[in-house]
Amino acid sequence: MVEEDRITLAPTAIYGRSDEEQSGPRTWRRKTEEPPGKCLVYSLTIFVIIFALCLILSSIFLRISKPEIETRSISTRDLRFGGNSTNPYFNATLVSDISIRNSNFGAFEFEDSSLRVVYADHGVVGETKIEGRRVEAHKTVRITDVVVEIGSFRLLNTKDLDSDLRLGFLELRSVAEVRGTIKVLGRRRWKVSVMSCTMRLNLTGRFIQNLLCE
Repeated sequence: MVEEDRITLAPTAIYGRSDEEQSGPRTWRRKTEEPPGKCLVYSLTIFVIIFALCLILSSIFLRISKPEIETRSISTRDLRFGGNSTNPYFNATLVSDISIRNSNFGAFEFEDSSLRVVYADHGVVGETKIEGRRVEAHKTVRITDVVVEIGSFRLLNTKDLDSDLRLGFLELRSVAEVRGTIKVLGRRRWKVSVMSCTMRLNLTGRFIQNLLCE
């Protein structure tokens, strides 16, 4: 009897399609959102920073200070003095070198001004004009050869002049007031700068000493 061949067929494997992904199961996570309170805090922080920067910039650029004016040097010429106790006199020519410094972010334009020379506390002995001009931002302008003629003939009282002439010294003071405008970012403001310099006129040496400006 012929034995029948028994063929055991293994179960056929089932393959998926080649275009199907063989990856495992996907896990979906919900995107977290920032709480509304944090967004408000961030916005307020940015606003405060911008506001502080604006304050700092405005304090730097919009701050307007007075220009500085001072006498750098003074020389003398044509000095004459003498007389007696009843009729003392002096005459001289003072030549000044003046500087005006503008530390603002806008130009300074000033009008014609005057420079006066005062003898002690007895009164004005000379006066001259400082012509107006323009000083650019953060610049210093030097005004040279400012000539003023001084003389005792302007004084109403010369009772102490004779003793000062015999000592050989005259205490003088030069005073100037400069008025002008400064324009910064469309803002125009008036500023007044005042110069007051004390000095001593050495009659024997014919020069100015102890020049000090406030």
